[in-house]
Formats: sequence, structure tokens, C-alpha cells
Amino acid sequence: MWLIPSEISTSVTGLWSTDQANPYFVLQRRRGHDERRSKFTSFLVAKIDSVLDNKNHYRILHTHPNSRLFYLIAESDRKDEIEEHWKWIEINLMPTIGDIDIDTDITQFIHGKIKCLCTQADDREVEDLETEKFKNATKKFYKIFNMPTDEKLVIYYSCCYWRGRVPREGWLYLSVNYLCFYSNSLGKDLNLVVKFTDIISLHRVHAIVSETIRIRTRLYEHEFGMFKKIDEVYQITVQIADFAAKKLLSQKGAFQEENFFPAVTKKTAPKVMSQLKRDFDAKSRSEAYRYRFRLPLDERLDGEIVCHLWATYSRSSVPGKLYISSNFVCFASKNYHQVNLIIPFRDISTIDKRLDDGKQSDLDIPAALLIHMKNQSEPFTFSHFDDREFIRCKLADFLFQVKEPSRSKPTDDRPEITFLKDYTEQRQASEKIRETDWEAHFSNYGRGSTMYRTNGLYDLLFQGIPDSLRNELWFILSGAIYDKEANLHMYEEYVYQSDLAKKGQDLINEEIERDLYRALPEQKAFQSSEGISALRRLLRTYAWYNKDVGYCQAMNIIGAVLLLYMNEEDAFWTLAALCERLLPDYYNTKVVGALIDQGVFSDYCKEYLPDLYDKLENLGIAACITLSWFLTLFISVIPFESALYILDIFFYDGIKVLFQLALTILSENRQRLLQCEDDGDAIVVLTSYLEKLSVKSNEKEDEKIVELIKKSYSDYNVINEEDINRLRLKHRLKVIQNMGESLLQSAAKNTVKYTKFTEQQIKNIFYVFKDVSRISLTEANDPRKLAYETYRINRNEYLILCKYLSPWFIGEYPENLANKLFDLFCVNATANQIDFIHFIRLWNILWNGEFRDKLIILFLAHLENIKMREDGFNIIFEPILIRSSSMVSENRFIDLLSSTKEQQLPSFKVENAEITHLKPSQLPLMNQVEFIHLCKSLYNLMTGLNDDENLFKALTTASTVLLQMGEMCKPYRLIEIDDIPVAEWTVSFEQFEATMIAETCLVTWLENNNISNLSLEQRIDNYHQDLLR
Repeated sequence: MWLIPSEISTSVTGLWSTDQANPYFVLQRRRGHDERRSKFTSFLVAKIDSVLDNKNHYRILHTHPNSRLFYLIAESDRKDEIEEHWKWIEINLMPTIGDIDIDTDITQFIHGKIKCLCTQADDREVEDLETEKFKNATKKFYKIFNMPTDEKLVIYYSCCYWRGRVPREGWLYLSVNYLCFYSNSLGKDLNLVVKFTDIISLHRVHAIVSETIRIRTRLYEHEFGMFKKIDEVYQITVQIADFAAKKLLSQKGAFQEENFFPAVTKKTAPKVMSQLKRDFDAKSRSEAYRYRFRLPLDERLDGEIVCHLWATYSRSSVPGKLYISSNFVCFASKNYHQVNLIIPFRDISTIDKRLDDGKQSDLDIPAALLIHMKNQSEPFTFSHFDDREFIRCKLADFLFQVKEPSRSKPTDDRPEITFLKDYTEQRQASEKIRETDWEAHFSNYGRGSTMYRTNGLYDLLFQGIPDSLRNELWFILSGAIYDKEANLHMYEEYVYQSDLAKKGQDLINEEIERDLYRALPEQKAFQSSEGISALRRLLRTYAWYNKDVGYCQAMNIIGAVLLLYMNEEDAFWTLAALCERLLPDYYNTKVVGALIDQGVFSDYCKEYLPDLYDKLENLGIAACITLSWFLTLFISVIPFESALYILDIFFYDGIKVLFQLALTILSENRQRLLQCEDDGDAIVVLTSYLEKLSVKSNEKEDEKIVELIKKSYSDYNVINEEDINRLRLKHRLKVIQNMGESLLQSAAKNTVKYTKFTEQQIKNIFYVFKDVSRISLTEANDPRKLAYETYRINRNEYLILCKYLSPWFIGEYPENLANKLFDLFCVNATANQIDFIHFIRLWNILWNGEFRDKLIILFLAHLENIKMREDGFNIIFEPILIRSSSMVSENRFIDLLSSTKEQQLPSFKVENAEITHLKPSQLPLMNQVEFIHLCKSLYNLMTGLNDDENLFKALTTASTVLLQMGEMCKPYRLIEIDDIPVAEWTVSFEQFEATMIAETCLVTWLENNNISNLSLEQRIDNYHQDLLR
């Protein structure tokens, strides 16, 4: 084990022999241990150690050339452990030491690193999930990085931050929203803060010295290395980054479920320092569990245990794992897909313990548990548990908590629609054969949701599911059956509620109505009013049920296919399972999931078909050629009957089916595609190939799609969900980057004509504005709104931006003037927010405005009467009508219908795309108290400037004149107070402007758009650098 470095005496080194050595480290073995021939000295030392119970027979010392000092840094009683420590030193420390020239710096670096390793070792040995050391680290985290108290630390690690060739040894802190690093080595402090939402790539790379974790943001690149367990660090970093990315991409309020971390029993939880890290690990395992067994999104894994399943169909015991959650017991064999089993607790009657009484039977299984089902005679038998009693109690507890759902069916006057199909005699015979094969399978492996799912299913699925069984099997294999069972008869209620819901649904309903007749026009079922009505109900109900998804055009095709073979309620729950679990985020506002998977497919194409990928990349279609294939599950690109075969296997194996098929299709057309001259040729090649994948009546033609599916499994079955999810994170970060850049471009394009800023300056300002705003990217990319309409900041967030970006945030009380300007430019008083268009106009005056522009906002900002202030603002910033194209996603699979909308936005007057000056206006009068506050603000802006004495004199002169002028105007400006005319001191803007213009130094000072002599670019850079403090 590692030890805190301590100096040792060299007088007893004779009791040790050296096994390995280099200029800085020595590995020694205690004499008399692990020696083939023991001399008298070795024998004596061994005896002494035996008497004194000295068990540490190996140690590692640190020294350096030309030094007689030795420091003990590790010791152990096992040779393999000490050799592992030595190997870690050679890999992680020796290459780094070579870059440090001063011996004392080397010793300080090594001691710091070893101390960190000791701290980590101590933490792992503490069983309590929230140790005192972790609590102390949390306090340090808040103090060093000035984090808010609601920010939760997940875990921390010892590591090195690479800056140039010399590493900075320190601590890496991972919280829910930030990656932070702190170092105090070599007498210098280094603070680094990176938002997980700013990360655009996260990789493990092999650097010159050792493997590192490289993190890249929009502006910077960071590398961290020399972790003791880099696998663990990388895994938790990926988990948090994925969590942050999903949160950023989610619709407003859609991520609440993700904020809840699953609870794990102490018996099954690993010994980790942070409970939050444990929760992240549990959340990751729950996601994998739900995906593997097609379970509802709210199902959380409680634990898993190694055991055996008695397979009745083969009369053999199958090793694997038993997974337990609140509503399901699942089993997965050790050999992939040998057998899977899903048992809902609601279908279990009793759980018995098989006693070992010595009686022999046909099932000679020790320590077994029997799960008896309500609707089948033969129980499921599990055995070979390490702790059978604990598992039995756990299962019994969950079974006790199961609530039996009410199965009374509500009154429904709407007749159930069945779409009849015309079959030829040959088709009927083929259907009959397939039905017979499936019935034989059911008799051996069971039927329903609790059937044994074995490799034998593939042979049947490859040949296609008979039409009569598609409702049943699609419903079970997709996992939709579990959603329906948890919400029995709720579909009728959802239909009723969706009919009542008018607000916010009109746009979606119009889009659905437009697409109803485009779904499957060649199918007779949708040439009738009954079929169209059913599809309308299905799509409208789901759009109401899941407002975060709503409706996307590809859903009409999927829904139509489901209605052809399923009853309407089952089709609804299957559509929900497909949109929410099988193809997550495919059908939201920006089809984010589809875009992410296109990036994943590009990686697979690059790996398996590199020459073809390069060709498609040169043609410009590599990133989009398969988008429609994935969104419509190939239904829109191949003959309908063939597409059904793909759906059959897709509901069983999920997204990997689409990747495998797409790769196989490109591989089959590889030579022809390589000869294409342009993208049009490539599209023609693929279109003609896909159109030929028809299922003809004769046996030879019938094999085309079947052989294609089989070939995809033969060539690309190595693709699995774990690998897909790993690549999804990489491309989720890229999609976020692309959406962010598109957002910056949109904001700049739509506001540049109202300011004197360049597009790049607006992008930089908007990036900071967006950074402090807490709005998801999908909400910000609402096609019905422009970017600056969506992003808004509150007063506290606005003050943060003022601190960094405002040239007027100076003096003793800078927040006073900042708050007054916020009140002037905020969207409305009740919202207490400011949107980007108002923000950029304010900043344009502060940085680019002329003398008179600044006087106007200073004058208006100090009017205390809200109505007068708003009236004055509306007079100066006259609203104008602008027309802008609706921001419809370029990537969304919908008709990009050009539409415009009128928006009334208060802005500068624009003529011929040129900015005009603020026009003269009759502003409200200012009273004496307001005027004094205005003078205080001007005085505060002048304080500390080089020429402040002359400015103070000029301000005093001007204010004195205005005070006298206000007194002179009293008799002529009567203000009604309680219906009685009262003479009150007032001053008009015209008087204020004329007096200020008379003082030349004041004009020069206010016309200087950078009072603090710090450019806007430098201020923005300081904002980012402050996160790297």
C-alpha cells in the first residue's frame, strides 16, 4: 500500500536486498523472504520478523542522484502488489520526472502525488458512503471555486493537469454541472472551472507520458492524466457529461425524471466516497437494464445477482444474472441472447423456497427459488444463489407492494376498427405455415410477456411474423404491454382530453391534418374515413399525451403501419414505446436523436467501409443519406411488405437493427457507389436497389429482404447497444455544438441591423448571455420563436453580465445604475427579465452610442414613476414591424414550408438597412429628487478616472445651472396633486441636454465608449478566463 512519504534511516538498509532500481526509486525485499537459498543473515532476519510479527516484506523508496536521503513511499506483504505499484511508477512518474530539472521540484512533485494516492486509498477503505474526508473535500470545493450551495459534488480524484510539458499536480473535482481542477504545487495556485454543457468533445488519448483524458470546449482544450484508475474517472466523467447533455437538450420540464437518482440498497451498493457518485452509477445501470429488457422509463434497478435458471424447454440449468426492480424480475443468460426472461410482479402468485431435504426428483437443484405464476401451471426455478434468503425476502417485499390495477373497462361507444386484408391463396398458405411454426415455438418456450426469449426466436423473426400475430408480438417485444398494464383503459381518457385541449394544439393539429392522407396512400385502410379517423385520433392523442415530443411527420407513417396490424389502444402504447424508448428523441422539435444516430452511423461507416465513407463524404451526403431510413424504419424507402420484416426484428433487437441494415445496404452497393460522379448518381443507385427489395409471390423473390437481414447479422452483429450508447455521447456533444453555433448565427443575423456591433461581436455577447441563461437548447430552438425571443435573464444574471461586460459598472456603487438600466430595458415589470434584443440594444448604446443617446437612457432610467418611464421609453424606442422567416429546423423531417410572421419589436428605426439616430422627443419631466439621483450616478461614473477633478467641476457647474433653472420654471409647470395644481421643481430633457453640452469635458467623456479603457473583447475574455481562474 502507498504511504505518506517519510524519511528513513540508512543504517538498517542491510536488512533489505534490492530487487529493482532506477535513479529515483528503489524496490527492496526483506532478507529471508522469497529466497531460494537463505544465508545466516537472512535466516536471522526472518526469525526476528516472525517474532515481531512484521508482515511487510517489500517496500519502495524514493531518492535522487547525488543524495543519501531515502523516503519510504510504499510497502506490502505481497510481491504482486508491490510490483503493481512499481509498474505504476514506471508508467506514470518516470517519464514526467525527466522533464523537471531541479531535484527539489522532483521530490516535491513525487511527495505530492504519493500523498494524493494515500488519500484515495484511505477513502476507499471507509465503508460509510459519506465519509468525513468527503465532507471536508466538499467544503473545500465550495470555498476554492466559490460554488453555490445547491451545487452537488459527485467525487474528486488526484491527477495532473497538463500545461505544456510540465504537469501541475492537484485535485480534479466533478460536480453535477462543473468539472473543476485545483493545484497548489510548485508554490503557485491554479484554478480551473469547466461547465459540462460547454464540453464539445471528451476522449481518452495516449499522450507522450501516459494515457490522459482530453476535454475540449469552444475556446480551450484541457488534458488530465496520471490517474490511478483512469477507467473509473473516465466512466464517471462520461456519465455526468451525458447527464448534462441530455438535460440541455430536453424540453422544458421534461428532465424531471432524470433529476431523480435511483436508490440502491447498502448491501448491493459499491463502497464509494460519494453517495451522488453511487447514484450516477445506479442510474447508468438502470438505463442499461431498461434498454435490455424494454421496460418503462420509470423502472429503476434495485440490484442484480448471479444465479442459474432452470430452462424447462431444454431440461438444463443456464448460468446468468437475476435483475430485480420494483415491478419486474428479469433474467439474462451469461451467453448473450441464450435466454432472456421478463416476469412482471403483477403476474406472480407466490414465491417459494425449495428445501434441500435430500429427496431426489427430476429437478436436482440445490437452494432453489420457485416463482409461481397466476396464469401458468409450471413455475420458474432459479438456483445457485450466494444468499438465497436475502433474495427471497427482497422478492417477497416487492410482491407485497404490488397493487392490483382495476380491470373494469369503462363504457366506450366507439366501435373497434379492424382493417381486412385481401390474401391470395399462396399468401394464405404462407401465413398458415408461419403460424404453425410460431405455435410450435409457443408450446415449447411459452407465450406472452413471460415466454423464454432464446436464440431460436431469430430464425422465426427472420422469416417474418404472420399478420395474425403481429399485434401480440409487436406489443410484447416492444415493451408497450407494460405501459398499457400500468395504465389500463387510460387511452379512452387520453382521447377525450385531447379532444378538449385546444390551446397550444392548433398548430400541431393542422400539421397532423395535412399529413393524414400522405401516410400510406396505397393502403385501402387509409382510403376510407374510418382509417383516417383512427390515424387522426392516434396522432392527436399522442401529441397531447407527450407534449415534449408532439408530432413529427414521420410519425404518421409509423402510426399508420401500427394501425394496420394492431388495435388502436395497443398501437398508441406501441407508438409511445417507440418514440420514448426504442428511438429516443427521434421525433422531438429538432429530431435530435436521429441527428445523433446519423453521427454514430458515420463512425460505423468509417470503421467498416472506410473507402465508401470517404467517397460519400466527398459527395456531401455521408451525414444525411440514411436519415429518412432511420426516421421511418425503412418504410418510406423500400416496398411495404419488405419493411414489415424489418419491423419484426426491430421490435426485438432495437436500434442495432437499423445500423446493421444500413451498413449492409451500403456494402451491397459499394462498387456502384464508388463509381458515382455526384450525389445524384449515388441517390439513384441506392433508390433503385431499395425498390427491388420487394417480396414477390414466388419463393425466390421472397428471400431478398430475408437474406439481407440475415447478412446484416452475419457481417455486423458485433454492433451492440453498449457501443451505440458510447458513441451517442460523442455525437450528442457535437449536436449540442452545432445547435449552439446555429443559435449564435441566428441571434447575430437577426440583431446586427439594429446595432453597430459586428456579427462576431454579437455572437460573442450572445454566447455569454446564453451562458448565464438557464434554457434548454430544444426550447431555444422552438421554430415558432426567434432565438433572442426565447433567451431571457433575470436581474441577478444581468448583474453578472454587467460586472464583466458593462463599461459603466464602475465606481463605489455600480449596481445602482445597473439596476436602473435593467428596470428601463426589462421586458415587463412583472416578469423582471430582459431578453436579448433589449439587452443588445442597451449594450449598443453603452459601447457605440453617441453623447445624446447616453443622456437619454440616463435620463429615462432615473424616472421613478413606472408609467412615465415606460411612456418615455416607447417614445424614444418606437416599435417597428419587422418580418422574418419562421425558424423551422433544417434537419427536421417535415415539409419546410416557407412562412412569415409579423413581430412587434421595440427597436431603433431602420431605413434602407441603416441605423438612424434616436429621434428628438418630448420626454416626461424629471423632479428634483430624481435629478439628484441622476447627478449621483454621473458622479459615481467619474470617480477614479484620471481627469475626475475637471469632470467633477463641470458636473457641479451644470447641475447648479439646472437647479436654478428648475426653480425659475416652477410657476410655469403646475403638477396636479390630489386634483390641486401645485408648482413643483422640474427639469426637461431638453434643458438637461443643453446644459451638459455646454461643458466640453463632459461631452468628451461620455462620447468615450470605453470609460475603463478595457475593450469589449478583453471583457468577454475575462469572463471566460474567470472560469479558468
